[in-house]
Amino acid sequence: MTAAEELADLKARIAAVFAQRESLKQALGEGKMPPRQGFQALESVDAELSALDLRFKQLWDAQQQR
Repeated sequence: MTAAEELADLKARIAAVFAQRESLKQALGEGKMPPRQGFQALESVDAELSALDLRFKQLWDAQQQR
């Protein structure tokens, strides 16, 4: 997989995880899930999103130096 392909894949994964995060926040706000469960899920999704963002930035920076 080329760097450009990986960047495109990461963009799609970031968008999907972000949508999942927003859905969790909405469910928590509407009381559709127990707070403890919701916050644990949100913490997990936030960690995944952070890792994806970090990898995207690393690839982006590497491409810009060429």
